[in-house]
Amino acid sequence: MLYIVIVMTHGDILKKLQEYEKRIEYERDFVDIKPYSHNIISLNLQMIDDLEIVGCTASDIIKKYDLESLGW
Repeated sequence: MLYIVIVMTHGDILKKLQEYEKRIEYERDFVDIKPYSHNIISLNLQMIDDLEIVGCTASDIIKKYDLESLGW
């Protein structure tokens, strides 16, 4: 069995977090206008959770960008 381990530095993780948040912020304006905006936001929220950053969860991002008002 082959295992591949990918190691990300703290800086890499923060860059990814910023990238995911930027996509969420952009797609937020197109929910119910463009197809797949909900899916893109949901995928980015999942990727943020997968980063396993202490103190930063998908729930925090949902509150930060007021996604509750859009159905999250």
